[in-house]
Amino acid sequence: MKALERIFLYTVLAILVFYVFLVDGNVESRVAIQEEIRARRIAIVNDVGQEVVKLLTNDEDNGVVQIYNGVVQIYNKDGTLVAEMRVSKNDNGEILVGNKNNKVIGSLP
Repeated sequence: MKALERIFLYTVLAILVFYVFLVDGNVESRVAIQEEIRARRIAIVNDVGQEVVKLLTNDEDNGVVQIYNGVVQIYNKDGTLVAEMRVSKNDNGEILVGNKNNKVIGSLP
């Protein structure tokens, strides 16, 4: 390749990269507020990928069918369930609080 061809080619490539990453309307760094997020299950993980908060609906969890319409579960750093808020299919709410030994130490019916 001649020097002039290289200069032209590199200039075109630089312009394309600039356009794709900085000018395009679909830039990921743009702030966009979503009106609604719809999912059957949402898991929030820590820096090492361990689930610390789960939001789920009547779904199978570890092979056991949940009998609740909605559940919020909070886990400690060891992966033990320490708090759970849930609504049963007959619209009764319940809050459970546990300790690090996976024992329920308090509940609200």
